[in-house]
Amino acid sequence: MIKQFIKKLIQYYIDLIVSWYRQIKTHYNLNSEIKKYHASFDEPEKPKIREVGKFGDKDWSISIGDIDE
Repeated sequence: MIKQFIKKLIQYYIDLIVSWYRQIKTHYNLNSEIKKYHASFDEPEKPKIREVGKFGDKDWSISIGDIDE
């Protein structure tokens, strides 16, 4: 009778530890996915706009995007 009680008690605590571990693992995975999701929304760098000359001049132009100066 005592052996059955101890066996059930041990089984209860093993189940408790396993469920606790699953909760911790799920929480960690969820936080990891949330960080990845928020990182995907980081705003890209705005393009640089450079004006050369005045409007209507012979060498007038506007460049938008990556500019190697």
